[in-house]
Amino acid sequence: MKLKLSTFSFAFLIWLLSPFTHADHHEFVGGIDVDAPFNLQVQMCAPAEGVDQKQYDAFLNDYFSWSKKHDVEVTFIRQQSLFTHANAKNPNPYDFIEFLATDHRSAGQGWDKWLTTKDGQKLGETWGKLAQCDVKMAHAKMIWTNVEAMNTDRERVVTWNWCTRKDGVSWDQLNAKHDTVAATAGDNPSNIGWLAFFPHLGGANAPGEFAHIVVYPDVAALMESSARHAQGGWRLLDDYYTSYANCHGESASLETIMYQPGD
Repeated sequence: MKLKLSTFSFAFLIWLLSPFTHADHHEFVGGIDVDAPFNLQVQMCAPAEGVDQKQYDAFLNDYFSWSKKHDVEVTFIRQQSLFTHANAKNPNPYDFIEFLATDHRSAGQGWDKWLTTKDGQKLGETWGKLAQCDVKMAHAKMIWTNVEAMNTDRERVVTWNWCTRKDGVSWDQLNAKHDTVAATAGDNPSNIGWLAFFPHLGGANAPGEFAHIVVYPDVAALMESSARHAQGGWRLLDDYYTSYANCHGESASLETIMYQPGD
């Protein structure tokens, strides 16, 4: 299956259909502050001709060892499409997308070492032979999360929805709306996290100003939320779509946590 950044949609439905509470003051694996913006490096990749996934993953293991050696470990995530907006006339040019999550300073330090150390340069040359990857940077901010579940669940499902603010809507107004929804208390959310994604470097062709992502432990949890929507929860979206943002609609991907600092 092939992926395209524009076909991702951060599932925006669920934050209105599921109960949320604000994140407690905890850290994600790798020391990422749950309550502060962090960096997401985005790698949109298609393997070179003749390169299989096993070969590419062997390279990743070398990268993980390199990152530990140079003290620049990140949480490394891979997503592959499950339910996309693609069709025969609009195919996806990427086989998978990878995300490297860390704080901004550590991301910069990692790149400096990647570009200046001999073993980093060698790995970079190998990577270029194994795959064509378009690399971009984005800011991410958790709006609500189950920190323990996000830290321990390494096979999950995510939904995306790309959005652009309506004319006259400020970022402060948008953030206040998100905070209002996140403050809604509840005992049985089907998801384990909700975050906002903002393209930062290399994002001129992004399909919107920002995106929402909702993380689920499995497809069953995703479909539970879909059932709530079909049974009348869709009415709760009217205010957002009417007054705050124009959004593309949801798509879904399978997500695997390939590596976490300390592995």
